[in-house]
Amino acid sequence: MKYLATGFLLLLSGCASTEDADLNKSLTQMMMGEAPRSELTAAEKAEVENHPLGSIQNPILAQGPGGEQAYFARLRCPEGKQPFFERGGSVMERSPYGSIMDVYEVVCDKPPKYEVFIDMYHPGYIELRPLPAFTIVPPGEH
Repeated sequence: MKYLATGFLLLLSGCASTEDADLNKSLTQMMMGEAPRSELTAAEKAEVENHPLGSIQNPILAQGPGGEQAYFARLRCPEGKQPFFERGGSVMERSPYGSIMDVYEVVCDKPPKYEVFIDMYHPGYIELRPLPAFTIVPPGEH
């Protein structure tokens, strides 16, 4: 199936503009589990860090759906409990790394509900920082 989809994208790229070819390349990289851009410049990193972790401008980085789930399993609400979380779907706005992001609704005992964005195209990456106002358990300790 992966090869069929990649072949379809390559077929489309044969009659596409440069912009379309860049999009096809990005989609192919994401299908392979990688972000279109694995690194940001120092200036881009500084701009990302100006925004709260988990925002659309500074998404949590993870390795695939399993990495998303592992992050939320380690996250703790301000009252110390594990939050309830539900995937809302993918958003078409690209992350700073050029990837499509997933959005989750995160709920604790006390309001508010949180909207959290995750870029799951970062092989081997484990986010160690919690969302603002939350805490996080180190990997392997939850």
